[in-house]
Amino acid sequence: MTMLGHIRVIDLTRDLGAYAGVLLAELGADVAQLEQGGPVDPAELVMARRGKHDAGCAIDDPALLDLIDQADIVLRGPEPLPATLAPDALSARNPRLIDVAILPFEPDGPHAARPATDLTLMARSGLVAICGDPDRPPLNMPGRQAWALAGIQGAIAALVALNARAADGLGQQVVVSAYRSAVLANYREPLTWGWTGRVGVRTGNLLVRGKSGVQQVWRCADGFVTWALVDNQPMMRSTVARMAEDGMAGALAEVDWDAILVADVPREQLVAWETIVAAWLVTKTRAELTALSNRHGMGLSAIDAPADVLASAHLADRGLWRDAEIDGRTVRVPGALFARSVA
Repeated sequence: MTMLGHIRVIDLTRDLGAYAGVLLAELGADVAQLEQGGPVDPAELVMARRGKHDAGCAIDDPALLDLIDQADIVLRGPEPLPATLAPDALSARNPRLIDVAILPFEPDGPHAARPATDLTLMARSGLVAICGDPDRPPLNMPGRQAWALAGIQGAIAALVALNARAADGLGQQVVVSAYRSAVLANYREPLTWGWTGRVGVRTGNLLVRGKSGVQQVWRCADGFVTWALVDNQPMMRSTVARMAEDGMAGALAEVDWDAILVADVPREQLVAWETIVAAWLVTKTRAELTALSNRHGMGLSAIDAPADVLASAHLADRGLWRDAEIDGRTVRVPGALFARSVA
């Protein structure tokens, strides 16, 4: 039996909150989706509906209440619903029911009635403010991250409530805020503001340490890798040794890494050293650099392009992907969260 194979879920979400049902379905729950209509992007529709089945009734169909009477969890989004589907009404019918509302903001907060989109919530959370280069406008992350984060928190809330119900036999009413979910994912900026009153700034491709900053993403012969000139003496000696084997270590070969603190080195000096590193990295492919790093402890990682992830033999062996149909096209989407190991 799968983890949640005994759990029935009625999903009343249309957009925001839909990912919670996907995660519960991936954990084995029987998730019945109520189709409420309305415009939804085809790609988003597949991602929001995978693993679910049609509830087979409309929002005002009395049969829906019969389904909820037998359910363990109800998921709802910000869309208005009939009074018969209000949390208190459903709780009176089914005291064991766990009712999870996934909303843009807390319903009793100052922004409860404020319109919201994934973009506006990401911006308010501070996550957009830290993405991008400091001399350019902020950037949003790909996809709908606030929506996804809220769905993850919604699924977690449902699981926590299930655990509590196992102890006392009672359901709960749970509210998840997409805005709060995004803020909680921004581990640095809220803490910086709370403790210092300062708003953080974008650092782009610089990892700021001490008085300076070092480059994090580098070009190589066939893409990009991530590596940084940091206070890790064995890593630095190993990297410089590889460069020296190719006759490209330059001034770096003369640096005593045990005698300096990179965090205190002026940025101008770091730029000069990084120029030497950059010239060497572009002579190697990602595979070559990964092999060198794994063998010699350089602390370097290759950065996969989307095509690399889709073509990964390692991920294929783990069963990560499965095919889905979108407007007559077959596309690859993530598969089950967990796969059973077969000896």
